[in-house]
Amino acid sequence: METFKNDDDGYLKWHSTHEIAFVLNRFGGTNPAYNVLHRSTCPFLWREVDENARTVIEKWCSTSEEELTQQADAVLGEGMWKRCGVCFRSSTNEKAQPVAYPQKHSSSFEHPGSVWIPGEPAAWVSTGEKEWKQLVTSALNESVSPLPGFKWTPEWLDIELRLLEDRLYRKDLDNMLTPLLAAARDAGWLERGFNRLGSVTARKVAVSDVGEVGALITPHSSLPQFDKDETGVLIKTELNSLDESSVKWTLYDCAFDLCTCQPELRFPPLSPLAIDIRVVVNNDDRRKSIQALMKPCIDGLEPILGHPDNLPPVPREQLRRRLAPQDEMVLSLAIHVRGGKSSGIAVRIRQHQDGSPASVE
Repeated sequence: METFKNDDDGYLKWHSTHEIAFVLNRFGGTNPAYNVLHRSTCPFLWREVDENARTVIEKWCSTSEEELTQQADAVLGEGMWKRCGVCFRSSTNEKAQPVAYPQKHSSSFEHPGSVWIPGEPAAWVSTGEKEWKQLVTSALNESVSPLPGFKWTPEWLDIELRLLEDRLYRKDLDNMLTPLLAAARDAGWLERGFNRLGSVTARKVAVSDVGEVGALITPHSSLPQFDKDETGVLIKTELNSLDESSVKWTLYDCAFDLCTCQPELRFPPLSPLAIDIRVVVNNDDRRKSIQALMKPCIDGLEPILGHPDNLPPVPREQLRRRLAPQDEMVLSLAIHVRGGKSSGIAVRIRQHQDGSPASVE
């Protein structure tokens, strides 16, 4: 067994020669949800958000599962650790959280105006982002107006991101949307500042063949109808300002208060989720940038979304770390911006249901 703490280089070197092995994230303490045994290929060990910080939490590594389980029982105590519900889901008798691998959505290449970009979508500030963004911009530049009277500045973009199953939970949906929206702007599809873009609906779906990996972007000249499903957790608040800090921390405070009063509402680790965000701007003729709103809206939901390492929520003034909600588990995201009498945000979070788009036309 080898141990890595604040040693990403050593950990990555070990992994490069031990690709079929086991890794235990060792927090200590008395909560078994914090000490998790993974297969070394588990997507939760290789989230892009953890790049350059993968060994902040101590990692025990071995080619022997038995060696790690014996060490965990001896050091942490029996019952003070657990196996990952994703990478061990087919080989453990423990009751794991359900993990959905959604199949292809009903959208197809036959939809007028849809643009297909093959290749794995890159996330914001990740390796390959620049090249991916250039590829998307080029593909959108080559597309033509598909319908008579079609407004080239769409009111709504629907985006389907198709990934191999073992990559589905490695990338955050909002981080993959950021370069796509920037590419649509650079290609002239969207205005600078995204002021006229009223809705974005997006989803991650799993495919089995590498040739099916890519992004399908469909522009619409009219806005979608709102989803009428009222299940799940609702967080709603008025805002005096829609700047990033106000949005993030107002939502965080609301989510923390709700979680404190009703802790059962907090989603457990490894729960596939769907999020619907509706923003109202107190000016009927003005829109706020959807791209600028996505990240603060999702970050502020951490107390309800949960943390990837199941860290408990704390009051804002006690936070000594950056926010890191388990948004890699968000498989469906809808965000809408509309004008109205007063500024505010309503967010509904629910367990993801395969095949159910966040909004319909």
